[in-house]
Amino acid sequence: MSERGAFFDLTSSRSVAYETVMSASERVEIPTDAPLAMPVQPLAFWQGGAKPSNTAKGDLHLRRWGVFIGTAVMGFAGWKATFDTIALGGVTHLEAVCITLLAPLFLALALWFCTAVVGFVVLLGEPKDPLGIDDSASSPMPRPKARTAILMPVHNEDAAEVFARLRAMDASLAETGNSRAFDIFILSDTRDAAVALAEQACFARFRREANSHVFYRKRTQNTGRKAGNVADWVARWGGDYEHMLILDADSLMTGEAMVRLADAMERHPRIGLIQTMPMIINGQTIFARTLQFATRLYGRVAWTGLAWWSGSESSFWGHNAIVRTRAFAETCGLPSLDGPKPFGGEVMSHDALESALLRRGGWGVHLAPYLGGSYEESPSNLLDFATRDRRWCRGNVQHVPLIGLPGLHWMSRLHLVIGVLSYVLSPLWFVALSAGIISRMLMPELKKAAFTLADLQAAAHALIDWREIQATAWAMIITFVLLFGPKILGSILVFSRKHEIKGFGGRRRILAGLAVEMLLSALVAPMLMFTQTRALVEILAGKVGGWATQRRDADKVTGKEAFAAMGWISLTGLALSVMFWFTPDLLTATAPILAGLVLAVPLTMLGAHKIAGLAVKANGLFMTPEERRPPAIVRAALGPACEPPAAWFSRQQHPVLVAEHPAEQNAA
Repeated sequence: MSERGAFFDLTSSRSVAYETVMSASERVEIPTDAPLAMPVQPLAFWQGGAKPSNTAKGDLHLRRWGVFIGTAVMGFAGWKATFDTIALGGVTHLEAVCITLLAPLFLALALWFCTAVVGFVVLLGEPKDPLGIDDSASSPMPRPKARTAILMPVHNEDAAEVFARLRAMDASLAETGNSRAFDIFILSDTRDAAVALAEQACFARFRREANSHVFYRKRTQNTGRKAGNVADWVARWGGDYEHMLILDADSLMTGEAMVRLADAMERHPRIGLIQTMPMIINGQTIFARTLQFATRLYGRVAWTGLAWWSGSESSFWGHNAIVRTRAFAETCGLPSLDGPKPFGGEVMSHDALESALLRRGGWGVHLAPYLGGSYEESPSNLLDFATRDRRWCRGNVQHVPLIGLPGLHWMSRLHLVIGVLSYVLSPLWFVALSAGIISRMLMPELKKAAFTLADLQAAAHALIDWREIQATAWAMIITFVLLFGPKILGSILVFSRKHEIKGFGGRRRILAGLAVEMLLSALVAPMLMFTQTRALVEILAGKVGGWATQRRDADKVTGKEAFAAMGWISLTGLALSVMFWFTPDLLTATAPILAGLVLAVPLTMLGAHKIAGLAVKANGLFMTPEERRPPAIVRAALGPACEPPAAWFSRQQHPVLVAEHPAEQNAA
């Protein structure tokens, strides 16, 4: 039997198993099968190369050359300033290692900076989306004719929260008058029997209330994880739908955003995928609120810049995006990769590869930088963030042998390389930093200068080299600009728009939030360097880990949990601090990094504390426009989570009295 035949047989058995778990009164009327062939792609074979997509406007060649030349100039400037600092007095072997490894680090920072600069300049004007996706009040609401399926894959998620979001999206679609153009599918890969029963109970209620047609399908085997879940749907029902709008369990989109995406796909028949930029919402802990504030404040400048020079060769983040179903079926059937783990087996970070395969097949892949109404949530603490980061790390590492696949557009290869580098840069930084520190510690002048204060003063007097001071200053300035420039540009953009200043709580709160966020990100960066380096080493050694459900509502991390996960980082920081105490200039130079390492455990605990996060929210720090005046769909989906912090504190102090309120009982 062919693989495809086995696949369809397995799908049919899933359908039977699914129908038997529902009672006779609540049995779901699943739609009639409309199979769509989704053949497994021979990744290593391609005939003819990528066809032109013709879906991007503007001269992309000039745009890309401009960004890449700017990246090279800024990256070289940062590297040269650092080289001048290190190379005074000659270059040792260890220093040569450090200097060499710093080159890709500065190039990556420079690309991030130049992309943000372009986005900032574009947003200062009156940008127009090349696809005509405009959610302004003056733009009439489209009336899509083609059918679109909204896919919500779930895996052991909180059923009440998932269906609250679906209910809000369904109501928002109804307000646009386009409910009949969209069908909603809940695609369950849940393995926990209790969670599955909760899903079915919530679905039964949702089905009675929904304006669109809604369906629920539970697989008995979660082959291929999310990618396999979506592929299963395509093979079973994809023939009936022109487009599929893929969500995550924490996704939320307005009806207007979904309608405008479907309309854009109809107007541009050679586009295969449009990816939105989700805003983070519902941040309750300090960690989540920091991510939420940072993404809202300056994420759009980088996103807009990326859309400007990526054009029709953009990438896919796996959710809050609309995909042309037939294009996806023709090009994105993923095989199991050959070879040992981590490179072999099921494709983990399938989204980036799927966008590359769509483009290889001649379909345009676009970003929608000016479309609002797309939301998601973030991990509530650093431990869950690191867990998710490790999973992404494994997926991106798996892309290394895929970069050279025949037929890929060179921009698709670049996106894969950037994804790999996002995790390789941490160990490069770790090795470069280690080489530089060891080389510095072995310098005889510094070792002699550590014994007595008099010797230290004499040595310092003799060792002052103003060329080194000047070079060090330039290196610090350029590095600061590359690291924090995009954040500052995002703040300047907000200050140029009076209506946004109020949404963020005023100028003082914006500046305070920016300063605290920059400080926290500087402290967390060394921690992530350690966690990502360890994850990469373990993954390459074959310790790949499993598929854990993301916790989005954890309200604290105990000291025991924090020390078990981050204690080795804090102890390493303490040991290095003691070691560097006898080398004063080295202690001073590495103080920001050491501070992040030493504080790994307490920062993890503080960042995960919900009460502290809500106290910060009550004081207006890290406020975003979506919190100050929550959109209707956010209020509908999150309910009490949108209330002012004072109401939450009141419920903690008087839980019985508050729970007796009928509205609260209904919300619960």
